[in-house]
Amino acid sequence: MSDFFKSEMVRGDLQEMAELQQFCMRSMYAFPVLSREKQLEYFDTLLALIEKQKVFYARLCLSDDPEAQDMVQTMKESAILLGADQSEDMYELFNSLIGKVNNLKEQTLKG
Repeated sequence: MSDFFKSEMVRGDLQEMAELQQFCMRSMYAFPVLSREKQLEYFDTLLALIEKQKVFYARLCLSDDPEAQDMVQTMKESAILLGADQSEDMYELFNSLIGKVNNLKEQTLKG
């Protein structure tokens, strides 16, 4: 394991993102039957997860650790597999996701 991923702060962030992701996955499957309050909680949690991923991506990009740079490449390749354009900037992708989630949240609020 590289120095970047040995950091307690990094390990804590990864753990927190994993927990947020688990909550989002559970909520996503039950979304249609969730109360409006729980649906909004899902959107808030999803937004928090995306923001944390965006910050984590920035930290990876700033690191010269080889494993961190490998993770940057993996994230870019994953985004392409999920339909992102190869030339799309990852920060634009994160911001686009945030905008889409905010729109869905707004629609849910309107009922």
